Amino acid sequence: MLKFLFSRHRSAYIRLAFKFNTTPEHVYKIAHGQSVHGQKDSDIMHELLDLRIVHRHRHSQNPDDYEM
Repeated sequence: MLKFLFSRHRSAYIRLAFKFNTTPEHVYKIAHGQSVHGQKDSDIMHELLDLRIVHRHRHSQNPDDYEM
């Protein structure tokens, strides 16, 4: 719990949490491999991709294939 506080991306997690009306911990978990369920989580994942906090596998065109 509250692992995001020790992350170098904590400010991004907090900012995204406010933007998507969720907790920074939830954003942190998505960034670290938690399954994405629903449109809000998908939007969070795309923001994390845009911020280059997570990356897609180079060889895959499937948007569900992410690497941290």
